[in-house]
Amino acid sequence: MFNNSNILEPLFWIIMGGLYTVFIIGLAMWLKDMKVKMNWWKWSLTLLWFILLSITVAGGFTLIGENELRAGLLFMAVPGAVIIVAGVALGRFLLRNTNEEKDN
Repeated sequence: MFNNSNILEPLFWIIMGGLYTVFIIGLAMWLKDMKVKMNWWKWSLTLLWFILLSITVAGGFTLIGENELRAGLLFMAVPGAVIIVAGVALGRFLLRNTNEEKDN
């Protein structure tokens, strides 16, 4: 990824791990503030969606970095659209009960 560099590649992965950690902890705090009851299978679906999104973005940008612009854009657009729709559906499913409780 970083040619002839001993420090940039590990530094990049440390930063990415930190960003993932901040995202997951922030998600947990946001869901707690929204009073969403999460159990193991809801967390599993959420993490599966996040992993699929990460793989799609990483794979697409890897292809773009290998000078395969069209393949990278298609790799992000086609499964990316499906993953975004699945994320919206998952979000609506998770927040479904909280909206009903607020109305009462």
